[in-house]
Amino acid sequence: MIKTNVTKLWQGKYVSLRDYIVKQAINNGGIEIKHNNKTMQLKPEELQDLKPNSKMFQSKFKGSYRLIDILFKPVTEDPKQGRLIL
Repeated sequence: MIKTNVTKLWQGKYVSLRDYIVKQAINNGGIEIKHNNKTMQLKPEELQDLKPNSKMFQSKFKGSYRLIDILFKPVTEDPKQGRLIL
């Protein structure tokens, strides 16, 4: 699983990831996105359904990329904790 930190959200609710990072996350079992101490996790199956924007951006160093906007929905419970069964 790939872990990434995001400092700001687009329009206050979307996380923008580069297309090559999403491809890496699909191959490595998903992605964990952190923003303001809140965490969101996406599985490879969820990432495969996402479509990149049509606009190409030129990288500062080499190559180009597209952005994929994902609605940021933080996990309300810690995924490492078990649930209490009553």
